Amino acid sequence: MTEKPSLRAYLKSYAAGEIPREEMLDTVAAWDFEEDDWDPAHSEPTHQDNTFKVLSGAALLGDITDDDYDEIHLRRRRHSA
Repeated sequence: MTEKPSLRAYLKSYAAGEIPREEMLDTVAAWDFEEDDWDPAHSEPTHQDNTFKVLSGAALLGDITDDDYDEIHLRRRRHSA
């Protein structure tokens, strides 16, 4: 079984300027997000790399802009329609 790529690492690469914006938007909009595991031993979502909390955290930390965040959700809705 191959390990899933890390959304957190992908967004850090984008923040470092290694990935063009349009590529990031398309890729993250199609990302295979996981359900959040709630674990009292982990107060932050650091133990999971592919959740909407990671995406929200990237927006809060400034790794992506609010416009990026909104555009990702808009593209996800378009793909699911």
